[in-house]
Amino acid sequence: MYHEDEIDLRDLFRTIWDKRVFILVFTLVVTLISVVYVYFKNPIPIYQGKAYIEIGQIQSQNFGQISLNTAADTVGVLMLEFKVSANILKGTNNILEISSTNEDKNLIKENLEKSIESIINKHKEKSSFYENVIMTKQIGNIIIDKEAINKSKTTLIIVVSFVTGFILAIFVLFLIQFVNTMRKED
Repeated sequence: MYHEDEIDLRDLFRTIWDKRVFILVFTLVVTLISVVYVYFKNPIPIYQGKAYIEIGQIQSQNFGQISLNTAADTVGVLMLEFKVSANILKGTNNILEISSTNEDKNLIKENLEKSIESIINKHKEKSSFYENVIMTKQIGNIIIDKEAINKSKTTLIIVVSFVTGFILAIFVLFLIQFVNTMRKED
């Protein structure tokens, strides 16, 4: 017993098989468009550099250890003056991670060096009135990534466009078949 509103899977697969050339061409066109897009959309590589500084402290007999500057204040100064991003490392109160991004690795290094130097100099001035001071210092060297942070995911984009093109081709095929069926009924 066959009802008009039931779906016949054999009929669907037969339609797909009969129109396989359309599906293949449609899928290839969509994939080709994505390949052209990916290879012409060649972004300028942007690199990221990081440096770490430890905020110094004033050692006072009366008040214990007091930071030369709060980490949050230092973060604000760095972001405004040098357009770098700075974060307080989790689990610490006085260690900052300073990062800078640019297409030129030398400018990244220069920017990070200037920001560290500025903070250290400000803290030297501030601490000159005290006897027992642990100075603000850089921890380790400046680290600049070798790989660009905006590297294109070419293979992923092409695979996704192929799958999307294939699914879209089948959808368009059934939509055309539906429209033709509706015309025949009218």
